[in-house]
Amino acid sequence: LPQANLRRSGQGWRSSREFNDEASNLDHIKLLDPLAAGAYSDRALARYGRGDIEGALSDCEMAISINPGLAEAYNNRGTLRWAKGDLVGALSDYNRVIEIDPRDADAYNNRANVMVDRGDFEAAFVDFNKSVALNPRNAKVYCNRGHARRIKGDVDGALADFDRSIEINRHLVEAYIGRALVRYDRHDLDRTLSDLSRVIELDPKSGRAYGTRGLVRLQQGHDAEAEQDFEMCFKLDPDLRPKLEQSIQIIKKERAARG
Repeated sequence: LPQANLRRSGQGWRSSREFNDEASNLDHIKLLDPLAAGAYSDRALARYGRGDIEGALSDCEMAISINPGLAEAYNNRGTLRWAKGDLVGALSDYNRVIEIDPRDADAYNNRANVMVDRGDFEAAFVDFNKSVALNPRNAKVYCNRGHARRIKGDVDGALADFDRSIEINRHLVEAYIGRALVRYDRHDLDRTLSDLSRVIELDPKSGRAYGTRGLVRLQQGHDAEAEQDFEMCFKLDPDLRPKLEQSIQIIKKERAARG
């Protein structure tokens, strides 16, 4: 759920999803200047979008060897390392980005995500807050901080962050997921259902969203609608069946116990 950002050389911040179309034409990408660090850094984005993490890492390494001061290349390598679970390497790269540009708001966000994974929430919140101070219009930072706050048990703070994230970007799926989790924690099932329906509207292929919505509907006693959601979940993501069926049985037993 946490959102890191990959960065195109000389341009703004863009998520990896925005490079999916570009990645399909990867074989046609040519480095007009083999000594241009930015070209390697940009090609890394396309390779990552295609699922070639090792190829993307190789391009980042080449970009850094050509231009050791290229912040985008360190950022991209850090995000790739984070995706692979290399928290030490990712932290080193994000630290380097911040050394190059101490006002790089997204680098603080990315580093905060690493800190959350390391369990250092105090440092994570310092970085999230710094990122917000530098760029108060980045919906992903509020979303990430919201997830961290929820993990720490700050339900009100998490809800405020998810609300703010959605206010800025009404199409950020992860923010609706986060808010649905908070509302579920508060037993606010109607609003949980509303957020999950919005997730499905934005991402119709999310089997997990259908499965979770089905569980909420089952708790509400809307069995027919719940069954439709479960069928869609199993169709989209069959691997979820064992865990979901276990949750279904638990809810049915709880309902039976309540009479």
